[in-house]
Amino acid sequence: MSAQKKLQHTVTILGVLIIIGALVAAISGLVSLSSSADIPDSFISMYGEQVVLDGEGLYARDSVSCAAQARGQDWVTLSVGIPLLGIGLFLAQKGNLHGRMLQAGALGYFLYTYGSYSYLSMYNPLFLLYVALFGMSLYGFIVSLRLFGPEEVLQALKPRFPRRFLGGYLIGMGVLLALMWIARIVPSLLAGLPPVGLEHYTTLVIQASDLAVVVPAAIITGVLLLKKRALGATLAGVLFIKLLTMALALFAMMLMMSHSGVPLAVAEVVIFTVLLAAGIIASVIMFFSVSSSAHNPGTDR
Repeated sequence: MSAQKKLQHTVTILGVLIIIGALVAAISGLVSLSSSADIPDSFISMYGEQVVLDGEGLYARDSVSCAAQARGQDWVTLSVGIPLLGIGLFLAQKGNLHGRMLQAGALGYFLYTYGSYSYLSMYNPLFLLYVALFGMSLYGFIVSLRLFGPEEVLQALKPRFPRRFLGGYLIGMGVLLALMWIARIVPSLLAGLPPVGLEHYTTLVIQASDLAVVVPAAIITGVLLLKKRALGATLAGVLFIKLLTMALALFAMMLMMSHSGVPLAVAEVVIFTVLLAAGIIASVIMFFSVSSSAHNPGTDR
């Protein structure tokens, strides 16, 4: 067995384990809706805010807002994340470039999702499963990136590849996401007040992850893509699949939050909706702008 096949075999094993674990985690979050009588309806946080708890099922000790977001995420995991990873693993086993893009992007989704669950969700019986999924997704994602040749994705780009649109979108998304989170955090720092969304959690885990990882990744990838660098094409091929799942998850979260009566900031909803709708379109364009094999290089774009 070649080194490449051994790496793919490793990713496949990790991917299958992730699918099984994610099925258990997502279904548990959605079907365990019995009321928890020993949990108060609300309490006062360390910052003096009244936090209303969800009180039901796996996310009973989470706030109503966080529980709604987790259930929205679980729906997307079941309906999109798991199928995408399964399809990606199947195609990647056959040496298909689209399959490797799908599996790497889907592993990025599970890495972000269960990293967030491990650090953000209130402790619950699935903590060790979250950590296991986080770890397997991390190492599976790292190994999946090694399966791409240095210029494989660049050479597989089709003629008329919309480089400026896709590169510009990534840079714009990164900048707007950074500005949106900074606009939420900085005023609270200046006023000495807790930021919106902190509730009874220790810190802003999602905002930290986005500002430290997602924003730089989007901007750097966009710049490299505009400069026609091979690394930019490879990262874009993976990042756009991750952004597709992220967009769908955020849409589901907003719907679940609205259904649960959680007030949404109008400006953030508008920004997210525009960015995520454009992201879905851009992700589809990126995926179909790449040939399934790198042996048919496109012209310079």
